[in-house]
Amino acid sequence: MADVTALRRRFEALERAYAPGQHGRWAARQRAEALDEWFSETLSESGEASSVAVLALGGYGRHLQLPHSDVDVLLTHDGLEHDRLVRLGELLWYPLWDAGFSVTPLVRTFAESREAAGERLDTRTALLDGRLIAGSAALASATLEPVLRDVQRDAPAFARVLIEERGRRRERSGSCAHDLSPDLKEGVGGLRDVSSLGWLTAAVGRPLQEVGALRAAEAEALDAAEEFLVRARRAVQLVSGKRGDRLAVDLQPEVAAGMGFVDGPALSAIDGLMRAAFEHARSVTAVVVAVGERLQPREDSAMGAMAIDGPASALEALAASAEADSEPAPSVIDDLEAAPIPEPVVWDARVRDAFLRIVRTGPAGVRALDVLDRLGRLERFLPAWHDVRCRPQRDPYHRFTVDAHLTQALATMAGLLVEPARDPMAAQMLELIDDRDALLLGALFHDIGKVGQGDHVPIGAVIARAQLDAMSLELATADLAAFMVAEHLLIPDTATRRDLTDENLVLDVAARVGTPERLAALYLLAVADAAATGPAAWTPWRQALVRELVSKVRHVLDRGTMGEELAARLAARTEEVRALLGDEPDAEVDRFVLRMPRGYFLTVEAAHAARHFRTIAPWLGATEVRTATAPGAQPDTYELLVVTPDRPALLSSVTGALAVGGISILSAQVFTTDDHVAVDLFDVAGIFEPEISEERWRSFRTTLRRGIEGAISIDRRVEDMRPHYPAPSVATPVTVRVDNDASDFSTVIEIGAPDRMGLLYDITRAFSSLGLDVHLAKVATFDGRVVDAFYVRDELGRKVTDTQRLTEIDRALRDHLS
Repeated sequence: MADVTALRRRFEALERAYAPGQHGRWAARQRAEALDEWFSETLSESGEASSVAVLALGGYGRHLQLPHSDVDVLLTHDGLEHDRLVRLGELLWYPLWDAGFSVTPLVRTFAESREAAGERLDTRTALLDGRLIAGSAALASATLEPVLRDVQRDAPAFARVLIEERGRRRERSGSCAHDLSPDLKEGVGGLRDVSSLGWLTAAVGRPLQEVGALRAAEAEALDAAEEFLVRARRAVQLVSGKRGDRLAVDLQPEVAAGMGFVDGPALSAIDGLMRAAFEHARSVTAVVVAVGERLQPREDSAMGAMAIDGPASALEALAASAEADSEPAPSVIDDLEAAPIPEPVVWDARVRDAFLRIVRTGPAGVRALDVLDRLGRLERFLPAWHDVRCRPQRDPYHRFTVDAHLTQALATMAGLLVEPARDPMAAQMLELIDDRDALLLGALFHDIGKVGQGDHVPIGAVIARAQLDAMSLELATADLAAFMVAEHLLIPDTATRRDLTDENLVLDVAARVGTPERLAALYLLAVADAAATGPAAWTPWRQALVRELVSKVRHVLDRGTMGEELAARLAARTEEVRALLGDEPDAEVDRFVLRMPRGYFLTVEAAHAARHFRTIAPWLGATEVRTATAPGAQPDTYELLVVTPDRPALLSSVTGALAVGGISILSAQVFTTDDHVAVDLFDVAGIFEPEISEERWRSFRTTLRRGIEGAISIDRRVEDMRPHYPAPSVATPVTVRVDNDASDFSTVIEIGAPDRMGLLYDITRAFSSLGLDVHLAKVATFDGRVVDAFYVRDELGRKVTDTQRLTEIDRALRDHLS
């Protein structure tokens, strides 16, 4: 009886003799031949060699038997008795199973095999790979030849079935050319595609090269790709110790080492392995598509009649195919490969216009760019493409290589332009866009900086700017696309990592964005980027956060609270403050600039802000109150700065202390730093006499401190002072207006009233009693009438939106001020 132990030792010796990266198909043939000998000896010893035939199927039939792959065999017969078939199974299969081989046996009559082949494509193709191992040659012929004749009878129909199945495999198993954990066997561009060309050869009945369907250079590329993919699949099985076809991320380090890849300056060993796998898979894909086109030319193949004599005509031919939503005809591909295209291409208007025609077509344009890429021509138009081509990405979100991610983002962006209704905010954003070509180019280049040399965003910004400048684009188009590349992470990263209730944050984002069109471009790119990344990149949670941030930034831009002009003014103002504080420690100045509200620097002159630095910047105690005074902008007026930790009713205490001190508030601006320090700035004047002496300032500070500490009742002191003040000089009604649209963070309450002693104190005391915190106040007096605007939030730091509570606030304010 054949020795299965010897067979196992022979398999193990093959793995010891050759590293995983060596002799892929040769070692696979050696295993297949060892199995052949075992089956032949066993069947011969059974005495049934003339009654049955043992056929090798699938990979085993092609002499591609990998260490842990299934051993696919068919025992074919012509009605042999059940007991004899059971006995043969015990002899042929059980010893192999006991020895650890994964045998998948089929037992059928030759008629049953033909019937199964007619019903199932996988059975048909397995039999096309079938070969006789042992037993009756007549039974083998009776099993295999009818299947071959059926396929050859209608070879075009068989080719169409293979193409349809290939599409289903793409959905089921992905792409070997793009997926970061590719299925080397079933994935499109993998070994199943290589096998399909063998099946097509069988259907045609002649070598594909003889019928003009396969060129010599393509055959060489296919041969190299098959050898690499077999070696890689073998290495996967040896590393994992089990049957497997997927080059998973966790296996890649050992597979790379076993196949001889080493780290390079810009490409690790793992990435070198994966780039080689992707390149070979793309070669397989290109050859399979080309062979299919040549065997079944389409009606639109006449489009290949366009003469291709240089870069512009090459792109124009591809644009024509893309606009027809068609693969370029084989003749077009042949002409593209032979066309004189300089390296690099010098862009002119004709080249630019043809390239833009391609990218506007979305998925069809991606296929056209892929043709250029496969022919090694795309890098001549886009030199930066070389460094991202077939480059893996190492993060848990991305599914594709960098270049495939970029083209998928392009396709998604083109889809958004055609059908924005699928994303309601996208439809709104598109209304703000004047230049749609910039959107497509921004999507195509947004990750062009992923070249293995550090932070891809600043690197990509430089690379993209150079490429866009070389493309003869309109300046506005190049500028918007370059901005998208430089800022493509601003919206998604800020939305998911920062506090969206922070008004300074939203103002900062608005300052960097500058215009509604740029904001719209970044939102659309965030959608396209996420869709091209994978499901985890655009969860409902992430969508909600991104849309919330975009809405808030848009409101800021629409209201003019921030924009290009104000952003430039803010930048200039803060730089001027930094210059004026040049003698101060840089770290302290940075802290001052960053913690102050952006509105502070937009409203306070740089010289004044630099003067305030010395009061605001030093570390503040929990109960400390600081004040500073300076001459006001008008004669007999003063600027008063009050700095203290923010607390409930603080503004009420300050305004009450000023009223008690006989100091009139002409205007007020109230700010809160990001670390919860109140910075209140007042323009004031003496009520009874113009000059406010140092003694009166000292009295004001004492009253304020004692009032904050609770040692005195400021309310009582204000009431005691009221009789000494004149009545309002202007009799005008009290008005209260609530605006919830002016700010995304606060409810804005505008109050108009006749000026009188302690009015601002009354207003702020009312807010305190209502549980409202004033985050910003703008107070001004005009001819005896006060017009004040207060930005308030509730106890939880939110806008007040409840209708009933807003009514209560309105009523309480009117009662306090009547």
